Amino acid sequence: MTKSGLEFLTNVKLGVKEVPGRRVLVIGGGSVAVDVGITALRLGAEEVTLACLECREEMPAFEEDIEHAVAHGIELMPSWGPIKVLEAEGKVTGIELVRCTSVFDENACFAPTFDAGVTETVQADQIMMAVGQRADLSLLGSESPLQVDAGLIAVDPDTQQTNLPGLFAGGDGTSGPDSVVAAIGAGRRAAVSIDQYLRQAEARGEEKDGDAGGPLLKFNTSYLRRTSRAEMPELPVSERSMDAEDALGLSASDVVEEANRCFNCGCVAVSPSDLAPALIALDAKIKTTKRTVGAEEFFSVEPMSSAILDPDELVTEIQIPAPKPASKQVFLKYRLRNAIDFPIVAVASVISMQGEKVSQARIVLGAVAPIPLRAREAEEFVKGRELSEEVAEATGDIAVRGANPLPNNRYKVQVTRALVKRAILHACQ
Repeated sequence: MTKSGLEFLTNVKLGVKEVPGRRVLVIGGGSVAVDVGITALRLGAEEVTLACLECREEMPAFEEDIEHAVAHGIELMPSWGPIKVLEAEGKVTGIELVRCTSVFDENACFAPTFDAGVTETVQADQIMMAVGQRADLSLLGSESPLQVDAGLIAVDPDTQQTNLPGLFAGGDGTSGPDSVVAAIGAGRRAAVSIDQYLRQAEARGEEKDGDAGGPLLKFNTSYLRRTSRAEMPELPVSERSMDAEDALGLSASDVVEEANRCFNCGCVAVSPSDLAPALIALDAKIKTTKRTVGAEEFFSVEPMSSAILDPDELVTEIQIPAPKPASKQVFLKYRLRNAIDFPIVAVASVISMQGEKVSQARIVLGAVAPIPLRAREAEEFVKGRELSEEVAEATGDIAVRGANPLPNNRYKVQVTRALVKRAILHACQ
């Protein structure tokens, strides 16, 4: 008789630590199959063989897991599929395998083919099945409104939301066989989305000034240094057991160093749009098929997502308010070619005057961060002041205060400062 590899691992976790057999054959090429094989060895099996349909390069197990299997002495038999289990006197004695020539067809669909003339018999007194599994969605019933595609629950990959409002899903039931880390990632996306879903009833429909501005975005420049990945210390194979982890864990200093190698590197990318900073400076509204939002909110991003729009939401109208009396609108762009080109830096500003003093200011920086940035400190500084060369100079300094550029982009700070100063001086004319 064969056993389920997953059931075997579950029982071991529950404390059932019996030797599964002297010679164990595991059917499967994934990380679970490797885990079954190594666990069998540690419980006392003398020989473990792992056979799978995939060739060595196509085995779905993580490469690290395969290396662990080989280090433990597990024999790999890639490109073999089971034909029949061999028995004698009611006991398993082995299995007959046939050569698998390919696992997938030209459309990358699972469609294994075999060479019936090439077979091999492997002796074993216990066979463990550790092939891929999938969620049983038949319990949903044929009348379920939940959308299911190809045996998987259909979800938005950014939010994990199903086609039913308020219902979110993740893990193997939505992606097929994958890692625990991938399932945790899906859970995190779903948690963020659920929080937003519960808040949106009161948030949507309200006109907000947006929170995309604030101080200039920062990133950790430590990751720019060329460093080597920290190596996880492990117990020697001869000292590994069922009662301790193989990996000894990284030290606190190693963890900090690893975090600094890649922390927040997404801030390297910048938004090159000319339209975005201009619409934010004009305090425009974006009308969609579902709502009306301010431009500043529209050009921001949601956590774990690249846009605030729902998958079925379309922009239908851009509403730009009429210019206020005594206001000056300026758009300045520094680029490499005098043509329609992506900006190195752009500044959009709307300065409103009351008499000789500034009554309101909106200054937006473009191409300096992943989203357009309101230079709010500079806006507050210039309000209530009479415009002059000195005020324009100070406004430019404040606009770039706290900037943390990449080493090769430091010149952009000078360009930004100059463009802000020039935008303020234009308002004097």
